[in-house]
Amino acid sequence: MRARKLALIVVVSYATTCSGTLAQIQSIQAEYRGIQFLKSLPREWSGTSDHDCRTYEDKNIENLSKSFANSAAQFLKAFVATHGAVTITSAHRSIEEQECVCVGEKGPCAGRPYIKRTKKGKHIVLRSVSHHQLGIALDVRPGTGSEYEFICLQEFAQLNPQFGVRFPFGKRDYPHMEPATPRTLAIRPAALGASRMPPTPCKMLKIMLTDEPVD
Repeated sequence: MRARKLALIVVVSYATTCSGTLAQIQSIQAEYRGIQFLKSLPREWSGTSDHDCRTYEDKNIENLSKSFANSAAQFLKAFVATHGAVTITSAHRSIEEQECVCVGEKGPCAGRPYIKRTKKGKHIVLRSVSHHQLGIALDVRPGTGSEYEFICLQEFAQLNPQFGVRFPFGKRDYPHMEPATPRTLAIRPAALGASRMPPTPCKMLKIMLTDEPVD
């Protein structure tokens, strides 16, 4: 009887180990597919800084948080299928790239130095850290980048929380996308594969994109 129990424990332990290994393999595969999909999207400079800092290259995509990259890929894949093309204009940024982006940017920009006065009256130079530097932010442009298209993109995220992304700054920074919970980097269920829930289209625009150039 004791031998039987021992054999059963071994079998259960082996099955649990195999199950865990399979989950890890599936997770790694999902991470790879997510990164590859993001790389397959059009990528270019947004034009909002003084010059092209090239924060949309392969290395910038590859340095994103893997869990966020998966969520972003699933979200953008669903959006493209529903409303049309999306262009990535910025992904992960190094300290130097973040400083580069801030040159010419209007308004606040993480990475731009600012002076803070201490309680003792001293002035110190500080720099904040962008979520791009942490790999949990992505700048994207829907269609031709009109205000209506950006509103649709943000509405799509609100109507489809299963993808786990959000646009926290609204119209103050239309392209900026982050995880729904920025500090949680664990892989979400939706990031492991296509969501079973059919995405809800935004109400403003059913089909936004055409191949025709915009005047």
